[in-house]
Formats: sequence, C-alpha cells, structure tokens
Amino acid sequence: MQIDRNEVLKRIKPNDKVLDIGSWEEVFPRANVIIDLNPYETRKIKYRDEPENFTKDTWIYGDVCDTIVWSIFKDKEFDFAICSHILEDVRDPLFICSQLNRVAKAGYIECPSRFRECAKVNKKDPHTGYDHHRWIMDVIDGELSFTPKLYWAHFIDYLGDSRRDYLKAYQFHFTGVFWKGSFSYHERTAKGMLLESMNLMYFYDTYNYINGKFVYEIENGLKSPKIPAGTVIWVDKFCLPIENVKPDILEKYKKKLKVLTAYVN
Repeated sequence: MQIDRNEVLKRIKPNDKVLDIGSWEEVFPRANVIIDLNPYETRKIKYRDEPENFTKDTWIYGDVCDTIVWSIFKDKEFDFAICSHILEDVRDPLFICSQLNRVAKAGYIECPSRFRECAKVNKKDPHTGYDHHRWIMDVIDGELSFTPKLYWAHFIDYLGDSRRDYLKAYQFHFTGVFWKGSFSYHERTAKGMLLESMNLMYFYDTYNYINGKFVYEIENGLKSPKIPAGTVIWVDKFCLPIENVKPDILEKYKKKLKVLTAYVN
C-alpha cells in the first residue's frame, strides 16, 4: 500500500469488521479476515509493533477469483474492505469488484497508476511498469475502468528521459479509491497497437504533472453508473482521448509514432 496507512485507518472505527484481500506481501494488522493464495504461516509481517486482529482461523487460504471463497460471506458482512495491489494481477478483477460491493459497506482500492504501469524506469527496459501485471486501472467519470495490459504497453519509452524524474515521487505510482456504499466498474477492450500507443504518448504529453489526481472518492457508485457495472465495452462503443483530438493533432501523433518505431505502418 503506497498511500499513508493512517489515511485508511482513520476511516475504520474501533468495532468495524475489516476484510483485506491479497495482503500476504504486506499484511494489514487491523484486518479481521484475510483472503490470500498463500498460507498464513508464510505471511510477511511488516508492522511487527502492531497486534494482528486476524488469526490463522480467519486467514482464508484460497483464490480471490474463486466463487466458493466468497460464498462464505454474507451481504454487507464487513464494514470496510481493503483491496491493495491485487486487481492488476488477477484473471477477473470484475468478479472481485462485484464481491467487494456485495460483502462490504465501504473500502479502499489501490492499484499502480497508468502513469507508473506504462512507464519505463530506464529507457532500455524491455517492459513498462510491472511485467507480470495483467490490467491497467483508471478512474473515469467516477467509475473503475480496467484495460488489459497488452504488447502495446511495452512498445516504446512513452515517458521519455525528460519526465523520468517524476517516478521518484510516490504519488505518481498509484491510483487510490476510497468508496462508500458501492462503486461501479467495467472493462474496456483494447483498440490495438496504433491507437493505444498514440493514446499513451498523448497521455504522458498532457498529464497534469503539477496537480494530477491520484486518490479518488466514490459514494454509492452503483446508483446511477454511466456504464452498467460489470460491462465489457467493445472497441466501437467508446473513444480513447486521442480519438477526440483535432485531426491535425492526431496526424502529428501518427507521424511521431512512425519516427520512433519502424514497426507501425
């Protein structure tokens, strides 16, 4: 978890029942119940001066994408649920989002930001961000949007040397979401090498480096979502930011991409 832990703790009341999923790498001691694919005995204990509220009996050893694991919990059983750096890894983040909405009244979600996930620490790195991650999570119009992280994400050095130093600041590394009541979520299909590559170039060129937002608040997001929760949006149902620019700007990015690589026609 990259946000200040106190920002999470201050939203949890003393008698709240707290769920934490996928936290084996950095166990959250305040949690009462934990779900993880790794066993209790092998957990990494970072905060040794804090008592653990969970026990071996409340450590659920299982796959967070398994329906059986979640079936043991009642609707709104938890007052708060923590889901930190797990949705980008799993095969079905939409399913997990549906279950978080079902079993919890509020929570905190954190994933690597698009800024970090599509950036190279060094120009010659073969991959951007974390090479084992499957998804890029964005917050668009107050809803969680998941894009599969495919070959185009690693194509070129989108960030560039002139902006590399921004990776030294912690806030550029994550997207955090505090939610209350519910939140909406969807998946969008990728639009292919040319458009996704140009879109990433445009993203880094237009990013708000001074006042970029990295923590969001969502309340009752399922009441009137712009996109029905759990929807998979096909390529002809949405436009990337780069597709909404003026034709001359679009052409500029096409030319820029062709100069940077010989693989785009």
